[in-house]
Amino acid sequence: MNCKEFLDRLDAYLDGEMTQPERQAFLAHAQGCSTCREELRCAEAIREALLQMNEGLSVPLAAQAGWRNVVKQESRRRKRRGFYRAISAAAAAFVLLAGTTAVFRATGVLDFDAELSASGVHIATSAPRAEYYDVAQGYSAAEEPALARYAQIESDGAMVAGDAEDATAPEASDIAPASLPVAEEAVSEGESGVQAQDEKLFVRSAAREMYSESFDTAHQSIQGLVEEYNGHIVSDAISGQNGARSATIAADVPTAELDAFLQALDFVSEVTYRSVNSEDISTNYYDAQGRLETLRLEKDRLNELIATAADSEELQALDAQLQDVYAQIDTLESKLRNFDSQLEYARVDIVLHEGAQLKATAITGGTTTGGSASQGLRRSLESLGAFFHDMGVSLAVIAPYAGIAVAAVLIVALIWAGISFINRRRHD
Repeated sequence: MNCKEFLDRLDAYLDGEMTQPERQAFLAHAQGCSTCREELRCAEAIREALLQMNEGLSVPLAAQAGWRNVVKQESRRRKRRGFYRAISAAAAAFVLLAGTTAVFRATGVLDFDAELSASGVHIATSAPRAEYYDVAQGYSAAEEPALARYAQIESDGAMVAGDAEDATAPEASDIAPASLPVAEEAVSEGESGVQAQDEKLFVRSAAREMYSESFDTAHQSIQGLVEEYNGHIVSDAISGQNGARSATIAADVPTAELDAFLQALDFVSEVTYRSVNSEDISTNYYDAQGRLETLRLEKDRLNELIATAADSEELQALDAQLQDVYAQIDTLESKLRNFDSQLEYARVDIVLHEGAQLKATAITGGTTTGGSASQGLRRSLESLGAFFHDMGVSLAVIAPYAGIAVAAVLIVALIWAGISFINRRRHD
């Protein structure tokens, strides 16, 4: 080792960074070179002086107190930062849930029971809709006959051959449709049927939305009126709590008494919505009657053919067609009974709300009436409570999807943590 190398390695020696062979070579050169030995002595003296400079020194109490205050403030700041982050996350979740609830309410996602609310939604009549028949085909669009019939009655009562498309029907040579005789009674019945069709048949229904401060009294009065006019209650449901209850009533009243019943009903409490509807079912009713007469004639003729059947195969085919005719006769008779019931009784849908209808209050001279203000406050609190209830329902609706999202995030985090751990182990 020469002098230049010695001086370059002096700091490494003082810092203890030399290996044992390098240290021995370094000290051996210092012993043989007076100049380098003097440099080494001076460097060791300087290091010893620097090590002893802090002896006897102490940090002032004011500096210690200031340092401790800074540490405490930084600790509080970190705690507040975590608290603010938690509050911000909760506020963001609340805003997201409130927005989701508003969207659900606007799009009808939360209308599970389809119940009428106190928001003034107009009610639709619940009277059963009339069944419509395809006059050209002779059956309703939702009901395809299992076997095609061989005869139809024209508007003048004459019987004509129909199309037979069923593959299981007997051949034309056995029971040809055109061979079916025409009964003279059918002509006369057809003519009388045409005359009867001149009479229009209407199904009537009505709806009322009402408000009453005396909810129980008004509710009992409605029930009494239905009984007084020889009607009956179909359904009666009460929802809500005291002070904000609603009753949804469906009643059937004799059609002849409908107008008088509605006039009496309007005196029970304040009416905010009223409607009376009439639906013409003449075409459907008379068409069902005509179809029924056709089927009855076909039933009689099939019974005659069964009595003279040539073999068992023909007998089975005729019996299958007869069973189909019986089934369609039962269906049409049931529908005609339903029509008769609708014609005899009118459906009245009534929604009764507890309290008075919320109306706009005119502000004069900067003051409003105390009753209106308290009523407005109560309605606002009710709406707010309903909104929070809907928020709970919305949370239940989106909970499965949120659970899936959280599970996906946890899976990704676990995979990332596993990959990071493997990389660190490989690096080490």
